[in-house]
Amino acid sequence: MSSDRCFPTRGIAWPELEQALYRFRERDHEWKLFGLDWPHRDTHIRLVGKAAGDIFYDAFLFGRQFSNPSIFPVWDQVAQMVREIIGAPEGAHTTITTGGTESNFLATKTARDKAKSRKPGDWVPEIVIPYTAHPSFDKAAHYLGMRIRRIRERADFRADVRAMEDAINERTVLIVGSAPQYPHGRIDPIPEIAALAAKHGIWCHVDACVGGFLLPFLKRLGHEIPDFSFDVPGVTSVSADLHKFGQTPLGISTMTLRDADDLKFQDFVFDAWPSGSLRSEGFIGSGTGRNIAAAWAVLKFLGDEGYTEQARRIARASEVLADGVEEMEGVEVLVRAEAGIFLFRPTDTDVRAVAEALLVKGFGVVVCEEPLAIHLFIDAPPDDRAAQDFLAALRASLEDARSGRFTGKNARKGYS
Repeated sequence: MSSDRCFPTRGIAWPELEQALYRFRERDHEWKLFGLDWPHRDTHIRLVGKAAGDIFYDAFLFGRQFSNPSIFPVWDQVAQMVREIIGAPEGAHTTITTGGTESNFLATKTARDKAKSRKPGDWVPEIVIPYTAHPSFDKAAHYLGMRIRRIRERADFRADVRAMEDAINERTVLIVGSAPQYPHGRIDPIPEIAALAAKHGIWCHVDACVGGFLLPFLKRLGHEIPDFSFDVPGVTSVSADLHKFGQTPLGISTMTLRDADDLKFQDFVFDAWPSGSLRSEGFIGSGTGRNIAAAWAVLKFLGDEGYTEQARRIARASEVLADGVEEMEGVEVLVRAEAGIFLFRPTDTDVRAVAEALLVKGFGVVVCEEPLAIHLFIDAPPDDRAAQDFLAALRASLEDARSGRFTGKNARKGYS
């Protein structure tokens, strides 16, 4: 038997396992300015661990009758806090999901089924989205037997609403805007998109998976954030990820309907089997209460003041980064972050080579393909040191790329 076998013959005691896990974490940065992995401080880690592990470990199943009753007040309070943050009206309904892909899937499914209820028959529903919208809508369309039309964005990377209207026809059931979209961090003109949806009598979904728990607090700080949520007439549903700027552990998002009556189109109900009726408002059937409990703890722990402070730090880091990059020779800022996403590119050397050099220095930035640029997902460091560290690494990486030390073959590309 190989001596480097990973699976142990005999079980290993927890103290040794705990130390091994901490050793894995030693290479992590204390604060990050990129990626989707949030910097949970010691207190944050302890409360998440307690809530998700020690207190709530049990599963929840399809309906409340199959689950321990303790999880549902926690679930309901998370949903209520989400509605308060994103400004949902009375009569709205929030579904807790496993991520933005499920949230956007549910919006797509609900729009399709509502349209089919109004116009039965054998026809293929269509979706109109900006080219910059998340691929989860294409995945949903693939699974749901729908056709999707991606419309090229404007020169400023925002949705081209006039071109989107040209793509609408009698089969269109859903149009989408993002707040912000992921590739460039731009907030689409949601009021125009929602007005277009109202004009044609179709569903308008806002994908605020990135910005749902950041934009409301930036607006409170006085930043010029356009209306993007239910304060816009015509917006039918909003998705928002708790595991992004909500700072909760990965694996929890939300989908909120303006009108809870539309839940009947979102639900999956089945009774043609021996065990009777099964109802599910989300995609999964069984799961665990751990992430819901962890989200509850984080939302309560940070509160309004904590999320506002996070937004202030993100805005500050965004400013320091953009100002620092603009001062560098041979680098062009494409998007100054308006919602935590910053885009820039070198103009005198290979983008991928710079990204690879940054990766070697511990900064795993993503390469955006259109336009070819470096994409930063900005976190909330406590001061300017993290941004200055990145800028120093960028200066060195630019020189490395110009000297030919890196080819760019190992740069991170998108999500793969």
